[in-house]
Amino acid sequence: MKINMKSIFGVLLLGAAMLTACSEDYLETKPTHVLDQESVNDVMQADPAQVQAYVTGALLNTYCGGDYWTSHDDFGIPALKLVTDLMCDDIAYTNDNHFFCYDYQMDNRLGNYRRTSAAWNQFYNIIDGCNTIVTMLKPAEGETVEDDQIATMLGSAYTMRAWAYYWLVNLWQHAYSVNPDAPGVPLKNEVEYRAERVPVKDIYAQMTSDLKLAYGYLEGKGYYGGSKGDVTEYSAAFIYANVLMMMSEHEEAAKYAEKAIAGGSLNGAQLMSGFNSLDMDEVIWGYVVNDETTGYYASLFSHIDSYFIGYGGQVGYRKMISSELYDQIKDTDIRKGWFGYNENYNLLGIVYEYEEYYGLTQYISNKFRDVYMTTMGSASPFTSAIIHQRIAEMYFVAAEAYYLAGNTSKAQQMLNAIMVTRDTTYNCTLSGQALYDEICLQKRIEMWEEGCRYFDVKRRGETIDRKKSTNHSASLTNFNAWTYESTDYRMIYRIPKNELDNNPSITEDNK
Repeated sequence: MKINMKSIFGVLLLGAAMLTACSEDYLETKPTHVLDQESVNDVMQADPAQVQAYVTGALLNTYCGGDYWTSHDDFGIPALKLVTDLMCDDIAYTNDNHFFCYDYQMDNRLGNYRRTSAAWNQFYNIIDGCNTIVTMLKPAEGETVEDDQIATMLGSAYTMRAWAYYWLVNLWQHAYSVNPDAPGVPLKNEVEYRAERVPVKDIYAQMTSDLKLAYGYLEGKGYYGGSKGDVTEYSAAFIYANVLMMMSEHEEAAKYAEKAIAGGSLNGAQLMSGFNSLDMDEVIWGYVVNDETTGYYASLFSHIDSYFIGYGGQVGYRKMISSELYDQIKDTDIRKGWFGYNENYNLLGIVYEYEEYYGLTQYISNKFRDVYMTTMGSASPFTSAIIHQRIAEMYFVAAEAYYLAGNTSKAQQMLNAIMVTRDTTYNCTLSGQALYDEICLQKRIEMWEEGCRYFDVKRRGETIDRKKSTNHSASLTNFNAWTYESTDYRMIYRIPKNELDNNPSITEDNK
């Protein structure tokens, strides 16, 4: 067996992991440098723990951008969560003439744009790293993995590979339900490389296979490393639940959503803490940022903290909640406090003249605040943890899944379980379409600016209607970006130009 040497040694250390992003041949099908299996086995037998460096590199790639902060709007999956939310209706970017404005205006999808190439590079970098891990650790046919450390590394690799494909196939094609046979993206795993645009259903088959294996390797191990920065059984179940929802396998989706929920506990008292720490009881997976890994202004909190020195705060380019969504939050709901200017948070004395002039102060976001501000300067600026997953999302996934599976009582149960921690007066007795609408609405409020809306819109086949709000930017008229369907061609990216130029197996691009 021949193994790509560039993949084997590309992620030895964190620094080396970042350098792999500059490679132009990450989809190379005929590598010129190979390492034989015997050499790999020698390394593994000497110290299997060496593979942990590859796991660390893959985790870093979820946080860093595909071009590693070459621009201040490129900081990995956190940036893409913001991007996809901005492509929908719940974030109003009224002063939209700065970073992320083209995403908001539905005009940042072409193959020669930095956004598409950075996202493509990032996810295939993650996939390459995971393929390396699987190649080095995967047991021979008929054998089992007895070593817990090897099992957790394999589980991490399969989970992150599936997550990368989940983003790729949904960014570059419409939802699974639209056409499972539609062309998706190239498929790479540890044994094959299909350079063409593989059908969507085949990408989903890879994801479900990976996640079954991942959960099997991780099940029962809990937080085995004692850190929510590790991929765990809860992380794998979380992603699996979302994949199953896309495939309309609702009973299975509800089952895995509840498995993910087991990794945390609801705590409404922590909802105003700034969403900057993995210590939140509801968090089950995230990335710990420190002085060495921070991107400073090229970071999530730079763009979404309304009270700090970043772009979304002192610089003045704030992302606010849309008035249509804000107006549907009850006054008894603690989440109402996520919005509206709060002078207690404004420790820097930032002036909000723009928002005051246009009557927008009630829509200013308080949800995300940099750890430097919430710790009164005891933490370094721009070192807020990145939250990948919260169990709150899974409560809504379970509620929706149970409803769609025909189990109204369980849907009500899951909805009420989370909502009573947000609003002590809450008690939903609705049924039918009214119940479904309530589940969808409360999820929109709960997961605001956490990267869920785009996937939900596409999966449900919803219509985006920004005209329902009064505080979206007037510039949207110039881009015909007020009302559009989930299947609008602008809801999917075009293949990056470099890929088209170097991959003869892709001859047709998206519209």
